[in-house]
Amino acid sequence: MPRKFLAIGVTVLLISISLSLAYLFQPTQAELLNVDPRCEGTVEKRVGEVFAVHVVFKNKGPGKGTWSVSVAFEGEDWTWIGEQQQLCLESQERETLSWEGTVPDNATVDSLARLIVYYDNNFVRQNWWIHVTPSPELAILHSQVW
Repeated sequence: MPRKFLAIGVTVLLISISLSLAYLFQPTQAELLNVDPRCEGTVEKRVGEVFAVHVVFKNKGPGKGTWSVSVAFEGEDWTWIGEQQQLCLESQERETLSWEGTVPDNATVDSLARLIVYYDNNFVRQNWWIHVTPSPELAILHSQVW
Protein backbone atom coordinates (compact mmCIF):
# COMPACT_ATOMS: atom_id res chain seq x y z
CA MET A 1 0.00 0.00 0.00
CA PRO A 2 2.76 2.56 0.82
CA ARG A 3 4.35 1.95 -2.60
CA LYS A 4 1.04 2.75 -4.27
CA PHE A 5 0.83 6.10 -2.44
CA LEU A 6 4.48 6.80 -3.24
CA ALA A 7 3.87 6.10 -6.93
CA ILE A 8 0.78 8.34 -6.94
CA GLY A 9 2.69 11.10 -5.11
CA VAL A 10 5.61 10.96 -7.54
CA THR A 11 3.22 11.02 -10.51
CA VAL A 12 1.35 14.06 -9.15
CA LEU A 13 4.65 15.79 -8.43
CA LEU A 14 5.96 15.17 -11.97
CA ILE A 15 2.72 16.41 -13.53
CA SER A 16 2.82 19.54 -11.36
CA ILE A 17 6.42 20.26 -12.33
CA SER A 18 5.65 19.70 -16.04
CA LEU A 19 2.67 22.07 -15.94
CA SER A 20 4.67 24.69 -14.03
CA LEU A 21 7.54 24.56 -16.52
CA ALA A 22 5.14 24.73 -19.47
CA TYR A 23 3.54 27.83 -17.96
CA LEU A 24 6.89 29.47 -17.17
CA PHE A 25 8.33 28.92 -20.64
CA GLN A 26 5.21 29.86 -22.60
CA PRO A 27 6.07 32.98 -24.64
CA THR A 28 4.24 36.14 -23.69
CA GLN A 29 3.39 38.97 -26.08
CA ALA A 30 6.42 40.89 -24.83
CA GLU A 31 8.76 37.97 -25.44
CA LEU A 32 7.68 37.84 -29.06
CA LEU A 33 9.62 41.05 -29.65
CA ASN A 34 13.21 39.97 -30.17
CA VAL A 35 16.06 42.35 -29.41
CA ASP A 36 19.18 41.49 -31.42
CA PRO A 37 21.84 40.52 -28.82
CA ARG A 38 24.78 40.07 -31.22
CA CYS A 39 26.71 43.18 -30.27
CA GLU A 40 28.35 44.15 -27.03
CA GLY A 41 31.15 46.24 -25.67
CA THR A 42 32.23 49.31 -23.77
CA VAL A 43 32.30 52.75 -25.36
CA GLU A 44 34.57 55.45 -23.93
CA LYS A 45 32.87 58.85 -23.64
CA ARG A 46 33.52 62.10 -21.78
CA VAL A 47 30.96 64.19 -19.91
CA GLY A 48 28.96 66.18 -22.48
CA GLU A 49 29.96 63.90 -25.35
CA VAL A 50 27.28 62.68 -27.77
CA PHE A 51 26.52 58.99 -28.31
CA ALA A 52 24.10 57.09 -30.55
CA VAL A 53 22.11 53.94 -29.81
CA HIS A 54 20.77 51.66 -32.56
CA VAL A 55 18.64 48.64 -31.63
CA VAL A 56 17.39 46.02 -34.10
CA PHE A 57 13.98 44.55 -33.24
CA LYS A 58 12.12 41.60 -34.76
CA ASN A 59 8.55 40.41 -34.26
CA LYS A 60 9.03 36.68 -33.61
CA GLY A 61 5.32 36.04 -33.14
CA PRO A 62 2.43 35.52 -35.52
CA GLY A 63 0.53 38.55 -36.72
CA LYS A 64 1.12 42.25 -36.33
CA GLY A 65 2.39 43.65 -33.02
CA THR A 66 2.78 47.15 -31.58
CA TRP A 67 5.15 48.09 -28.76
CA SER A 68 6.18 51.23 -26.88
CA VAL A 69 9.97 51.14 -26.84
CA SER A 70 12.61 53.18 -25.03
CA VAL A 71 16.25 52.82 -24.03
CA ALA A 72 18.27 54.01 -21.05
CA PHE A 73 21.80 53.95 -19.79
CA GLU A 74 21.67 53.16 -16.09
CA GLY A 75 24.55 53.17 -13.65
CA GLU A 76 25.22 53.80 -9.99
CA ASP A 77 26.35 57.38 -10.66
CA TRP A 78 24.27 58.51 -13.61
CA THR A 79 21.30 57.72 -15.83
CA TRP A 80 20.23 58.81 -19.28
CA ILE A 81 16.73 57.99 -20.64
CA GLY A 82 15.86 58.04 -24.34
CA GLU A 83 12.58 59.28 -25.71
CA GLN A 84 9.84 56.66 -26.09
CA GLN A 85 9.10 55.46 -29.64
CA GLN A 86 6.27 53.38 -31.12
CA LEU A 87 7.21 50.22 -32.98
CA CYS A 88 4.74 48.38 -35.23
CA LEU A 89 5.92 45.18 -36.91
CA GLU A 90 4.34 42.46 -39.00
CA SER A 91 5.25 38.85 -38.18
CA GLN A 92 8.99 38.20 -38.76
CA GLU A 93 9.55 41.84 -39.76
CA ARG A 94 12.67 43.67 -38.50
CA GLU A 95 13.26 47.33 -37.80
CA THR A 96 16.07 49.40 -36.36
CA LEU A 97 15.25 52.23 -33.96
CA SER A 98 17.81 54.88 -33.07
CA TRP A 99 18.34 57.33 -30.22
CA GLU A 100 20.92 60.04 -29.68
CA GLY A 101 22.03 61.26 -26.27
CA THR A 102 24.69 63.11 -24.34
CA VAL A 103 26.62 61.88 -21.31
CA PRO A 104 25.08 64.03 -18.55
CA ASP A 105 27.01 66.65 -16.58
CA ASN A 106 26.53 64.70 -13.33
CA ALA A 107 28.33 61.59 -14.70
CA THR A 108 31.46 60.99 -12.65
CA VAL A 109 34.78 60.11 -14.27
CA ASP A 110 35.46 56.35 -14.38
CA SER A 111 31.77 55.49 -13.88
CA LEU A 112 29.88 52.95 -15.98
CA ALA A 113 26.28 52.86 -17.19
CA ARG A 114 24.62 49.90 -18.92
CA LEU A 115 22.22 50.01 -21.86
CA ILE A 116 18.73 48.74 -21.05
CA VAL A 117 15.94 48.36 -23.62
CA TYR A 118 12.41 48.87 -22.31
CA TYR A 119 9.26 47.76 -24.13
CA ASP A 120 5.73 47.64 -22.74
CA ASN A 121 6.16 46.29 -19.16
CA ASN A 122 9.45 44.50 -19.85
CA PHE A 123 13.13 45.27 -20.11
CA VAL A 124 16.21 43.58 -21.52
CA ARG A 125 19.70 44.40 -20.25
CA GLN A 126 22.12 44.72 -23.13
CA ASN A 127 25.86 44.14 -22.97
CA TRP A 128 26.70 47.69 -23.99
CA TRP A 129 28.27 50.06 -21.49
CA ILE A 130 29.40 53.68 -21.49
CA HIS A 131 32.59 54.28 -19.52
CA VAL A 132 33.03 57.94 -18.57
CA THR A 133 36.62 59.03 -19.20
CA PRO A 134 38.40 62.18 -18.06
CA SER A 135 38.30 65.25 -20.26
CA PRO A 136 41.58 66.36 -21.79
CA GLU A 137 43.61 68.46 -19.40
CA LEU A 138 46.44 70.71 -20.48
CA ALA A 139 49.56 70.76 -18.34
CA ILE A 140 52.46 73.16 -18.74
CA LEU A 141 55.61 71.11 -18.66
CA HIS A 142 58.21 73.80 -19.15
CA SER A 143 58.60 77.48 -19.92
CA GLN A 144 61.56 79.78 -20.44
CA VAL A 145 62.11 83.50 -20.43
CA TRP A 146 65.29 85.23 -21.84
